[in-house]
Amino acid sequence: MLKGFTLIAVTLLSFSAFATPTSTELFSTLNQRLSYMEDVALYKANNNKPIEDIEREKVVIDKASKSAEKVGLDKQSVVGFFQTQISAAKAIQYRYRADLLSQTTSNTPRDLKTVIRPALIKLGKEINTKLALYLNEGGKFTAQDWDTFKVTLDSRYLTDADKQALFKALSQIRLK
Repeated sequence: MLKGFTLIAVTLLSFSAFATPTSTELFSTLNQRLSYMEDVALYKANNNKPIEDIEREKVVIDKASKSAEKVGLDKQSVVGFFQTQISAAKAIQYRYRADLLSQTTSNTPRDLKTVIRPALIKLGKEINTKLALYLNEGGKFTAQDWDTFKVTLDSRYLTDADKQALFKALSQIRLK
């Protein structure tokens, strides 16, 4: 009896793991990834590190585009999207750091190397996987999705222009 129940439970979980995500779930995962940027900015401020790190950005884009290719996305269209994400992430960090000039904080950021980067890598792969599933099932990002996208990305430091650039880049991603 227990074996039968376990088999059914595993089967159901397997199907739900590969269920086509909704656009809202995808937007939420992107929001989660961007939610780490204040911690990144605070960590960098506390450790006298610059916000912009071109060499690290190249690594991130390279790994993200390879991950995207593995799940069936067009590499070049994903490169543009991840470049736009990096721009939005830097904008959040710069704006937060500017606020830190006049407002102190008692917050302790999560560690960049042991907590934040692994989470960002995991979320980046999750975004790629969800995008591939969404597009493979005929999903498209339309003007009707914009309102949901705009409210789902809820960083106080993300402007409507940042969100529009992200939405446009997301809308240009294609399958291989």
